[in-house]
Amino acid sequence: MTRTVLRYDEATGRATGDGGAAARTAAVLRRNRRPEEPPEDDSVFRRLLGEAGWRRLPPEVRRRFGVEAEATRHYAGFMSEVRLSRLGWLLAQVCRLIGTPLAPWRGREVPVLARVYRDARRGGTVWERFYCYPGRPPIRVASTKVCERAAGLMEVVSGGLGMYLRLFERDGALCFESRGYFWQVLGRRLPLPGLLTPGRTLVSHAEAGGGSFRFTLEMHHPVFGETVFQTGLFREMSPAN
Repeated sequence: MTRTVLRYDEATGRATGDGGAAARTAAVLRRNRRPEEPPEDDSVFRRLLGEAGWRRLPPEVRRRFGVEAEATRHYAGFMSEVRLSRLGWLLAQVCRLIGTPLAPWRGREVPVLARVYRDARRGGTVWERFYCYPGRPPIRVASTKVCERAAGLMEVVSGGLGMYLRLFERDGALCFESRGYFWQVLGRRLPLPGLLTPGRTLVSHAEAGGGSFRFTLEMHHPVFGETVFQTGLFREMSPAN
């Protein structure tokens, strides 16, 4: 299979690639463009991981998650596989009612454009991914990572659904692991039973060499096993690309 290279020019709002998927996704990015936020003095990920773990990460990973990552960044790549069990597919469809936190369809070699930027209002980092499934309009999947003194690191989506996260380094990869789900209602976070969630979530960001990194997302239900799996290679885009 011949891969299509997606390129997006932030200044002009134009993309080149497969014509359909690239152009549709670039249009979505253009409509949702966010202003640059000035860098902060420190990285929350560095503080949570600790200096020893932070130094074990490859320099490229530290750059993406360090102070420099406080500015808006764009990435392009392909999810080589997006896998959903029957339960995972059902949960993904239901979650579309609260903003599509999970890619709702299965696929292979799915073109994806991603954007990471600061949310000045929440004080967190927004992670957006635009999946371009063949024959479908681009689908936006977004979540925000926020950190509070009492609750620690969390990932939240629209509708109030969220999960507490544990951050760690494993074999040079930066990993985020869920440690419980909650639903935020009227300022309160109500814990959700594990049986009513997609299961334990593990996200890893590993350097792949040549300026690329591998993103992997896994979800495992305590009873039904794997519900969601996706993995792909990505590269950072610049105006010159």
